[in-house]
Amino acid sequence: MFSAKFDLKDKSYTVPADINQAASHAILSITALKDVLARETEALKDTKTALFMELQDEKVEAGHRYELLITNLMARGAALKKMDPKLKAKLEALQKSFGDVAGENLTWLERLKNATGRLGETIMREARKSVEKQTQFAYSAAGTMQRGNKAVIGLDERA
Repeated sequence: MFSAKFDLKDKSYTVPADINQAASHAILSITALKDVLARETEALKDTKTALFMELQDEKVEAGHRYELLITNLMARGAALKKMDPKLKAKLEALQKSFGDVAGENLTWLERLKNATGRLGETIMREARKSVEKQTQFAYSAAGTMQRGNKAVIGLDERA
């Protein structure tokens, strides 16, 4: 039922002309992308950064293939009516479960984004505190350097 030529890394891949074969490839594509997203979500939950990074290329490849196949199927409007009803039902059910997995993945990616933002803010706040605590140099009215004193600048409004 599935073509042996279905390889996510195959750059010369073309969508089959037969609507049922194209639907079968779409099912494989959705399954592959759903699997990558599920593994990515688990990596995020378990804070496995290395695994998360390793999955990015695979996610891009699976996403491109998914986009190619789904766009192609959607463009075949009239031919979709001739699709095997079992394949159509499987494709629809898979799309729904894919939506659930993708939604959870987006939630965890948003958490990662928020945590990274908070980390960046904390680093900047601590860097500012560190700079404020460093020894500052100021010069007296006589021109000698004073260590450890903060410079005070005042205005004389009599002028």
